[in-house]
Amino acid sequence: MRVTIMNKRAILIYLSLTAAPFIASLASAAPILDSKGIPANTTCRPKVNAAGAADITQPVLHFDKIIFAITDKLQAVNPDEQSALEKIPFNTELDIKVKDDPRTVADLKGKVLSFLGAVSNPQFYPAIRIIDVEYGVVICPK
Repeated sequence: MRVTIMNKRAILIYLSLTAAPFIASLASAAPILDSKGIPANTTCRPKVNAAGAADITQPVLHFDKIIFAITDKLQAVNPDEQSALEKIPFNTELDIKVKDDPRTVADLKGKVLSFLGAVSNPQFYPAIRIIDVEYGVVICPK
């Protein structure tokens, strides 16, 4: 019985030592920052492979609903749209629905600013107050 227990311990120690470099390499990979707020209007379509045939794998679509308030003046990327941006009410709960990439770190304020057509620059981040974020997924039917 002791030999079996010792063998199990040795196997566990060996596995943990051999897996450590792999786990460390995963943890040291720098995350990608996603700050672009792309509208969540999406339809389920089959993926197409390189040959142009429909792929049988079904996509899973990821979305964030970002509830926020604008607390100060923003600057539009396009000067022609500045007046439209200024019509959005201050200190009012608003929400947007944007696509989400679960493999990246979401820059929520950047997503809000880019979605609104405002300059997405950290100097404008204090003008956005994030109230809540809700997450949704859609599994497309076959």
